Amino acid sequence: MVRSGKTKLQFIVDRKERKRTLEKRLPNLLKKTREFAVLCDVPTSLVVYCPGEDRPVVWPSPDVAADLLRRYNELEDSQRLKHRLDGAEFIGKLVDKAKAELSTVQREIRGKEIDLLLGNFFAGRRGSFDDMSPEVSAALESTVEKKLRTVKSRLQELNGGAVLPTLSTQLVQPAPLLQDDVQFPQALDVSDGSGLPTTEELQAVFTKSGIFTAPPPSPSVDNIV
Repeated sequence: MVRSGKTKLQFIVDRKERKRTLEKRLPNLLKKTREFAVLCDVPTSLVVYCPGEDRPVVWPSPDVAADLLRRYNELEDSQRLKHRLDGAEFIGKLVDKAKAELSTVQREIRGKEIDLLLGNFFAGRRGSFDDMSPEVSAALESTVEKKLRTVKSRLQELNGGAVLPTLSTQLVQPAPLLQDDVQFPQALDVSDGSGLPTTEELQAVFTKSGIFTAPPPSPSVDNIV
């Protein structure tokens, strides 16, 4: 029967199944130990005590294993215990790693949440931020300030390093552009060119809609001295 998914790391209660697993995995463990010693060129030894056996399984030999153990015991306590890791410390490192990964995911989710809030605000689907929690409000304020600093820095670059006034972090919802506020010309018959609007008519439409602001009139020749 083919098993799918990862192996669940826990003690095998069934004695026969536990013995079969040991007999199956021990040769692979010896192979991996030898590969590690050859690839990394480090002194390596493996000692495994199998249940019911009088002598342990030792790789590469008992003499090499005894020599490595002697060298380890001759080290000072600070060096010998530097990389020592018991079960509790190992679990603690796993927990710390999981917490760091969770914190990263939470920051990504919070960033997407802030982007969604700002998008809804500028699209007119949200009128205020009064219903948000203090944590979300603080994150929103921090995000807006960061974006404003980026905009200000870019504007200074475009203006040759000129000092710009501080940008307000208060969000003001843009007024929606109503179609009734803009009077567009009637359907045009451009077959002969007679129905095209004049430049003044187009400027009037665009100015009223806020798209175009007419430039100031040019000074006349009489006003030039």
